[in-house]
Amino acid sequence: MTYDFRSVARMEWIKLRSLRSAWWLLVASMLSMVAMGIGIGLGYRGHTPVATADQIVNNSLGGAILAQLFVGALGILVVTGEYSSGTIRATVAAVPRRSLLLAAKACVYGGLAIGTGLAASLAGYLAGQLAIAGSPVPHASLGDTANLVPLLLTGVYLGVIGLIGVGLGALIRHSGGAIGALFAGLFVPMIVAGLFGEAGIPVGRFLPVLMLLNSISVTAPVPGMIPAWAATAVMVGYAAVALAIGGVTLSRRDV
Repeated sequence: MTYDFRSVARMEWIKLRSLRSAWWLLVASMLSMVAMGIGIGLGYRGHTPVATADQIVNNSLGGAILAQLFVGALGILVVTGEYSSGTIRATVAAVPRRSLLLAAKACVYGGLAIGTGLAASLAGYLAGQLAIAGSPVPHASLGDTANLVPLLLTGVYLGVIGLIGVGLGALIRHSGGAIGALFAGLFVPMIVAGLFGEAGIPVGRFLPVLMLLNSISVTAPVPGMIPAWAATAVMVGYAAVALAIGGVTLSRRDV
């Protein structure tokens, strides 16, 4: 029997929603955003001089630093979980076209990751706004594009990190190794670039975490960083490369 993309995607959705760890990791990503939003709001309540609305928005979305690890780890487990359990043999027997299989995994989880990222970003923003209620700190309206754009792009960023996780899972096939590679890829280059000071800026402006903190999740990019939309496009490019390499590896290796 030959399965089309829709059928394979339906099967992947059934497998994904049956994973208890999936929902725990997604909930953890939401809670990390909420916790940061609350912490920032409470911190700014007694801030002198009074914080600006931009500062609240910029820092309330900082929970994405931790949330990206949960979302990325789940993207990895979407692939490696089948290898550790041995169910990948049955999956490949049912869907011999591995490129179709990976595409279905990426689309199903990518949609869920982006949706979760957007919800987590909104939760972080709302938590920050609720935490400053009754204080002199000004509130930030989502009717202002300058506040809405970083919220949306932060959610997209988290979803893209999830897709990078899927690509790493297909490439490495081992949960621990792939999660370690994700962590190293996100943070080690940032640390190395920081060691070079200003000389590291030309490279640092294209590193995921630095783009998140200084361009994507802020109302105005830090001087020297690329615009938020361009940074998001770079992240999408990274995900496309990760999935392409993972797809080639998946097709050439035995299960």
